[in-house]
Amino acid sequence: MPGSRSRVSHRLLAFLVVFALPWTIIRWTESGGAHYGAFFAYGLGSLLGPLGGQFTTLPHYLAMAVVDSYWRQAWPTGAFLYACAIGSAALALLNREDRRVTAGLLVMSGGAELLYGIGLTVSRPDLLVLPAAPPLCWGVALLLYRDGLRRLVYIRPTEA
Repeated sequence: MPGSRSRVSHRLLAFLVVFALPWTIIRWTESGGAHYGAFFAYGLGSLLGPLGGQFTTLPHYLAMAVVDSYWRQAWPTGAFLYACAIGSAALALLNREDRRVTAGLLVMSGGAELLYGIGLTVSRPDLLVLPAAPPLCWGVALLLYRDGLRRLVYIRPTEA
């Protein structure tokens, strides 16, 4: 089909943009003033991401950190679900994508990141936490996979 490859490319580009943006933005105040940090799908550090100082990749963080509570597991889980959604969307290049699976993975990824933001807020009330991933993931699901979401939720009864 002409144009379908470009539609898939545009969808994958949207996935990469969401992947590159900060998923959870945090602000805290110290004696020197306000400081900002961010959790990305691939690591944590300053809002500049890997271009900023003291950036830690997600695999290194998981190797060093004690992930002892359910909400601390939500950030890597959401990133994993998002990586699975990218893989599912990439299957469209081979005409093998199930849009319901991709949409469901996006919704679950956003939900996991919302859980992470809420858990971080509850455990550290001194932080101002802005979870950006839920609207990003859910927005991609609504804009690009509305039909998959509809088929995921509504199942037409079969005729007898």
